[in-house]
Parts: sequence; structure tokens; C-alpha cells
Amino acid sequence: MHTNSKIPFWVAVLINTNIVIGSAFFLGAPQVSLLNGIFAPFAWIICGLLLLPLLIVLAKLSRMYPISGGLYIYSLKHLGKFWGFVSGWGYYIGTAAANALVLHAFSEQLLNFNVIKNFNLSSLVLDLFFVLFFTFLNLLNIEFLERIQIGLAVIKSIPMILVIVALPFLFNINNLFTVTPSVGGFIQTIPLALFAYIGIEACCAVADKIHDGQKNAARVILVSFALIIVVYALLQTAILCITGASPVNPFFSIIPMLTKNPTIIALGNSFINFAMAASFLAGFYGMFYYNNWNLYAMGNENSILCSKYLVRVNKSQTPWICVLFQSALVIAFLLITTNINYLMTMCDLGTTIAYFLSAISFLVIFKSFWGYLAIASCGLLLLINSERLFSAGFIYLVPFLVILGVGIIAHKVNEILKNKNQYF
Repeated sequence: MHTNSKIPFWVAVLINTNIVIGSAFFLGAPQVSLLNGIFAPFAWIICGLLLLPLLIVLAKLSRMYPISGGLYIYSLKHLGKFWGFVSGWGYYIGTAAANALVLHAFSEQLLNFNVIKNFNLSSLVLDLFFVLFFTFLNLLNIEFLERIQIGLAVIKSIPMILVIVALPFLFNINNLFTVTPSVGGFIQTIPLALFAYIGIEACCAVADKIHDGQKNAARVILVSFALIIVVYALLQTAILCITGASPVNPFFSIIPMLTKNPTIIALGNSFINFAMAASFLAGFYGMFYYNNWNLYAMGNENSILCSKYLVRVNKSQTPWICVLFQSALVIAFLLITTNINYLMTMCDLGTTIAYFLSAISFLVIFKSFWGYLAIASCGLLLLINSERLFSAGFIYLVPFLVILGVGIIAHKVNEILKNKNQYF
């Protein structure tokens, strides 16, 4: 292992797209078709454009600070230690909640296979097994991460390739007009589509691990974002042309439309199910790896108790204590709840706090039009989160607020101890 190993540009783009493209699109595409009809592909483009100012701001900030920590560092440098910590810690625990959600979704998907059902395992047991398994993987080197991400990307692309290959055989122009689009339908689409873009900024956490990070981290964000918008729009168009506005998952409908052979249908859809499960793993592995460096950055800035332990690395140059801590936090979330609404709300709130503070940091430096547009993007995300909280109940925030509060106390105690040591 070379201690100076860096993630190549296109591998970083692959990891970023692997984090984002997956379960949210696979599960959301039928609903987007139902709500928007012929305008369904444009829903993905418009929602992507709503986030574009925020992505431009984060890309510019990543070029200014090509170091580990991303959103935490941006707020730390321009809003001070406290708000920097709130940004970094909120993003860290929000991402850990997202990791718990994605891993649990993978376990639930895995239970669809008869081979797994025969063991009579609960999804929680599978959750704990895979947390420990990926803890081990995250202790290995960057080259191993690259190989796994490439493999998962190939597997998860199978349902998408199936849609494109089937399109010439199953194309029906009448499917485009099975639903009359409406403004109300588009508004209902926004939360679905925006959630499918969450995580696009993840590479900011490891800008210094990317080859020529000062230039390439920003490029990774923008290139992967453009690719994701194109993939979403094209796939949504193809799905609409094949299955129309149907609530049935189109990825499992295509093979039965191509053949009546029950054996081929069963084997084909089992393989599609496996490929979709791989999309959960790709997102989890990438986010888990990146998130370790967020905690490392807070330790490197001596921003929390026991910081000196957080910056310790193993022979693979991995912050192994950060890996173990995140594993414990993900397990804690899974033991508290496996309810998707709980975990999604905590994820969205944590990331939105960090987005908002990063946008303010950008305004402190530049006071540009992009900064104000980024604030507007964050306001939209906050509005969506607030609507979900009102409909689901504020009790969903309790675990997040408790962990956020414990972290803030640890930060404040650390600052008091640092000042005391300086005084003496």
C-alpha cells in the first residue's frame, strides 16, 4: 500500500454517482410517472436545477479548501468554531442515519430471496452483520474501495441497461399520454426527486484524497451531478414509454412483457432484485467511507473530546477509530428504530443544516448571486422537511436532537479544557 494513494478523478465520479443513483430512483420512478405523465423526465431536470446553485457554491468552496472535512471546514473557517461544529456534527450524524436507512433497506431487499428466508433471520440481524462486515472493509485501503465500487456499479447498472435494451421492443407512444400532468402533481414530486439527489456533495469530505483535489473535487461534484440528471431523465423517459403511468415497479415488469417463459421471468427478476440490492450497498459503502473523514476532520481541528484518538490511522492510512465510532453510531440508530420516516427525517435535517451553513459561509466570502440562490435552495429543503415533520410528528427528531446535543456538549467541554490548559 502506498500511503500517498489518491482516488482517480473518474473513480471519484463513479463513487459519487454510486452514492446517489440507486434505491431512491428505483422506488420513486413509478410515482414520478403517475404524478407528471409526459413531463415526468422534466421533473428530474427541474428539481436538479433547483439544487444547482447549492452545488455550484459547494464546488467553489471545495476548490478553496481541498482538505478532509468538507462542509464542516467551510463553516468552521467563516462562521467560527461553534457553527462549524454544528455543521460538521449535524452532517455527520445525519449521514450516519442515512447509512442506517440504506443498510436496513438492503436487508429488507435481501429477505426477498428464498435462500435468505430459509435461515429465518430478521432484518435487524442482517443489519448488524453487514455493519460489522463493512466496518472491516472500511479499514482497508483506497485501492480496495475502488475495486468494490466498480463492481457494484456494474451490477446496479443491470436494471437500467434492461430498460434501454427493452425500449425498442416495448415502445408505445400512447403510454406518454396516460396521465394528464398538473402543477399539484409536480409539487408532490419535489420531495421524491430531491431525496434522490441527496449525497451528491459527499466527495467534499475527502477532497484531499482525490487526485489533484484542489481542481478535481469541484469537477467531481459538477460532472457527477450532470451525469445523474441525464441518467434520471433518460431512464424516466424510457420507463414511461414502456410501462406508462403505472404504480407497478417497471424494473420487474419488463421481463414478463418480453417473454411468457416462467423460468426466465423468475430468474431474470431475481437477478434484477439482486442488482437493485447492490445499489443500496454501493450507496452505503461510499457514504460510510466518506463520512469517516468528516469525523477525522473534527478531530484534526481538536473540535471535540478525545480528538487525539480520532486522527489515528492504521497501516492503510484509514482513521480506524472514526470507522469504529461510525459503526457504533449506525448500530445505535438501528437499535433505536428501523422506521424509514425516522431515519429519513434525521438524515434530511442533518444535511440541510450543513447545506444552509455552507451557503451562509459562501455569502460571507463572496456575497454573490449564487450564494443567495443557494440559500433559496436550502429554504426549499427546509420547507419540505418541515412539511414532513408536521405530517409525521416532531417525535421523529428526538434521537437526532439528543445525539446533536451530546456532541455540542462534548464540543463545549473540549473548548473549556483547551482554554484552561492555555491559561495554566
